[in-house]
Amino acid sequence: MVTNFAGEPVSGSRDLVLVAFRGMAVAVLLGTGLVMFVLWGVGALVAAGPTGGPVTGEPVTGGPPLLLLLGGTLLALLASAATAWACLTPIDSYYRRGGLALVCAFATFVTSVLAAPLHYFLGQRALLGVGAGALAGAVLLLRMTPTAGSGNS
Repeated sequence: MVTNFAGEPVSGSRDLVLVAFRGMAVAVLLGTGLVMFVLWGVGALVAAGPTGGPVTGEPVTGGPPLLLLLGGTLLALLASAATAWACLTPIDSYYRRGGLALVCAFATFVTSVLAAPLHYFLGQRALLGVGAGALAGAVLLLRMTPTAGSGNS
C-alpha cells in the first residue's frame, strides 16, 4: 500500500480533495440553513412580545427567544460538524476529518453572524429565503453523483 509523507495510507483511485470540498460545502450549507431558520424563529418570538402581544421595546434577556437562539445555534453547529464528519468518511485520518468538521462548525457560526445585517436590511423573509436556498443547495450537493475520476461511491 502506498503511504504519504505522514505514513497514512493513500489510495490513488480517490480524489480526496473533491471529497473534502463537497463534504464541507454540504455541511456548511446545512448548518447555514438550520441557523437561518433558528434566527427566523427567534425573530418571530421577539416580534410577538413576551405576552404574545406587541413588542414593548425592551431587550429580551430570557425566555423562549433566548433558549431558541442559544440551543438552536448550538444544534446547528453540531449538525454542521456531524454532517461534515459523515460526508468525509472516505478520508481515513480521524485528525483531518475532525479538523475539517470543526472548520465547518466555525463557518456555520460565521454565517449566523452575517445573518444579522441580512435580517436588518431585508427582513424576516430574507432569512427564510436564504435558509431554504442553503438547504436546497446542501441536498443538491449531497445527491450529486460523483465524477468518474473521484472513485467515491
